[in-house]
Amino acid sequence: MHLRVRKIIIIFLVITVSVSISVAQSEKKDSLKCSIEMVHNINKQIENCTDNLILDYLQTFGEECKNNIEYSEFNNEVLFKLLQVQPEQFCKVLDANKSKIDFNSIIREIENPLLDLVDLQQTKETILEIEISTQLKTKLILALDKAIVKTK
Repeated sequence: MHLRVRKIIIIFLVITVSVSISVAQSEKKDSLKCSIEMVHNINKQIENCTDNLILDYLQTFGEECKNNIEYSEFNNEVLFKLLQVQPEQFCKVLDANKSKIDFNSIIREIENPLLDLVDLQQTKETILEIEISTQLKTKLILALDKAIVKTK
């Protein structure tokens, strides 16, 4: 009987810890949504950002952010800057973490550049050279094509 009770207690503890970790990760992701502070962080470190910083930045994207003008404008500028400065790292983090981010919001942002200072054609050519999944590459190229048409 003692052995059975111990097993039940251990199972209970494992489940409790797993749920706690899951909730903590979800709360971190939600707390990053629309975070202009995170956008400032990646902008300051854009030349040598880590994969974790890029992931945190990508977790700021969401439909709920589109009405936040300050966030939206600065975020759009930083997104394209990141695409130009760290295209391979950006693509690899995006590809590896699609389930942790609002992927469609990021694609929509790429489709709608707010500044015309970005060389979208060069960005597209760079992405064509990066080794990532065909599905991601196709979505990024289509988004950049839409952006190119909009900026002409």
